[in-house]
Amino acid sequence: MSKKQFIKRYSLVINRLRKGPASFEEIQTFLAQQSALDEEKYTMSKRTLQRDLKEILSLYNIEIKSNRSQNRYEIIEDENDDRSERLMESFEILSALNLSKNLQNHLIIEKRKPLGTEHMHGLLHAIKNQLQVQYNYEKYWDSQGETKERTVFPLALKEARNRWYLIAQDPIDGVVKNFGLDRISNLEISNTKFIYPIAFNTEEQFKHTFGIINSEKEAQKIILKLSNAQANYIKSLPLHHTQKVVSEDESKCTIELYLCPTYDFVMELMSMGKEVKVLEPKELQEEIISKLKASLNSYL
Repeated sequence: MSKKQFIKRYSLVINRLRKGPASFEEIQTFLAQQSALDEEKYTMSKRTLQRDLKEILSLYNIEIKSNRSQNRYEIIEDENDDRSERLMESFEILSALNLSKNLQNHLIIEKRKPLGTEHMHGLLHAIKNQLQVQYNYEKYWDSQGETKERTVFPLALKEARNRWYLIAQDPIDGVVKNFGLDRISNLEISNTKFIYPIAFNTEEQFKHTFGIINSEKEAQKIILKLSNAQANYIKSLPLHHTQKVVSEDESKCTIELYLCPTYDFVMELMSMGKEVKVLEPKELQEEIISKLKASLNSYL
């Protein structure tokens, strides 16, 4: 069995037990059904299951044990770690893509520019070992589309709105800046060491941001009124970790957030059109109104 099949089987066992405790026979039945679907062989012996449970604990930090009194296996501790969840998610996508070899017309993949993830291993190595990096960088806002050579101290990688960014300190002005991985080319990792800034904390740096744009402004309470249709979407995919529902009825939903109203947050609100209204703060409401008027004037 290939490593891919092993990992797929781990994922299937976890998914089955997240639905509730199951006997070995019930796990086998579930694996047999998936085997038929994927045209693979996931079924196994009890001894193999015990080995799998050890690997699942090691890989995903999910502890599964046998309840001998009920003759069932159950998840004892599930950290629900974001990294583990994303690892499983990525593997599920990969498995679906492999399954789609004869189903090209039934799985539609979005055509887009690569995300620059080929730089991740090198950048993580540089971050871990505090090594200065150089690369060419293309700014989207540069009307001439020119690339500039940059030398930075890499501090962290951050995902925001389906894109990956390098968080790095500029050695010239000492400012921490963001660089989209998809705009980086000719990455070189030097042997020159740098001192990691003691005051920098990734979680604190972006705790009150919507996406990747940081702001020196203070975070503030923001209250939005949403149509029910938009609210259902926002509740399933929150705008920010501070989001909470204040009130709702059959026609609208009011939510509260606590963050910095940065440019990318404003653009996100504007993309919702009439489905959202800013109730507080007044300054943000006025900014949205001004931008909507400017947008309308461009059509007149």
